[in-house]
Amino acid sequence: MHESQQQQQRLIVPDLARGTALLGIAMANVAQAWVINDWSEDQSRVGWSVGGVRPGSMLDQVSAVFAAMFIHVRGLPMFTTLLGFGFGLVAASLYRKHYPAKQARRVLFRRYGILALFGLAHMCLLFYGDIMLTYGLVGILLAAMLTLSSKTLRVIAYSILVVFTAMGVMGAYASLYFDATSGFLEADPTLSLDSLGAYFSSNMSMAVGMLSMQPIAAVQLLSLAVIGYVWARERVLIDVASHRRTLITWTVIAGVVIVYVGLPWGLSAAGVLPAAWEMPLFVLNQAVGYLTGPGILAALALATDSLHNQVPGWARAFVALGKRSMSGYLAQSFLFILLCTPAFLGVGLDTSVTGKLLIGLLVWAITLALAVALDRAGKQGPFEWAHRHLSYGKTGRIEPKHDQPQITA
Repeated sequence: MHESQQQQQRLIVPDLARGTALLGIAMANVAQAWVINDWSEDQSRVGWSVGGVRPGSMLDQVSAVFAAMFIHVRGLPMFTTLLGFGFGLVAASLYRKHYPAKQARRVLFRRYGILALFGLAHMCLLFYGDIMLTYGLVGILLAAMLTLSSKTLRVIAYSILVVFTAMGVMGAYASLYFDATSGFLEADPTLSLDSLGAYFSSNMSMAVGMLSMQPIAAVQLLSLAVIGYVWARERVLIDVASHRRTLITWTVIAGVVIVYVGLPWGLSAAGVLPAAWEMPLFVLNQAVGYLTGPGILAALALATDSLHNQVPGWARAFVALGKRSMSGYLAQSFLFILLCTPAFLGVGLDTSVTGKLLIGLLVWAITLALAVALDRAGKQGPFEWAHRHLSYGKTGRIEPKHDQPQITA
């Protein structure tokens, strides 16, 4: 396949991964933010860390293990790796269209600055747990590092990963003796949000607290985004055969975290292993779970390599949502407010882990259906359309600069 053909054909792995990751994000956010009840607030209850396990419920036990292994700190790190990969594709487009480094940075600063503003509005108005603000800040940092060598970028990424992972491991050990959740923001019980005023007031209060954490969060996630940027530069997800060793290595790393951290955490949350292990394993997963991001993406690349970038029937809906991931992500907030808050439908206010996972599945399925409808109509997601036009101007795309020399890497 010629380079021009490759540029015109959209990769399916990033879109497939985004569409899948949104399911994990929806399921994780239900337990951590949208349905806050005694099952998740009371740490004396079994499975509090995954949304609560009802005594004698084998279904809840299975759900707890599933959530610990495959949901919490899985979709976010994969999405973050994809953020860096997408940044690399945009940077490559600027290179091909003859943008000097200074002007390329200006375009990238604008693109990710607007993303940060979208996230700030989302955080303050709808959902304090927004990630787009952090992603916008990460993108701005990546733009500042646009022309660094891949070797330097790897050093930066792995150094940050080592530091934050080590801190998390120490935190997990310390949680054996101290309350690891002390000092963290605590959301109001969902049941108390019985009016729009109560919801928006509670959300704004949490958002103010979350804003103070953005610098640390941006630096931590930068490590994964840098890895994604390097992968885009080196065509790791494009030429799978040439990078199979790298992809297999990261897949194994993700598997180790899922099996040796996620599984025992899930068994502890299910009441099979000692309850005293739940807190330290929960904290440990918060730390090492970030290592699953590149690994899950690598596994998807290996699994879909034989498709030769053709979208099979079973993947079309996932890819449609992945192409509209920003709109899908923001739609989740509107749907969760409508479904879960007592000011509206108040669905599942007393649910444990299984019910919460099902609510997340329902919300994701609705966004999937909306994405398919837009795809069949040949329409972009509304927020993708707005973001592209605000970033690039009235055409909504990067226009070539024929009179400029190419930037040098």
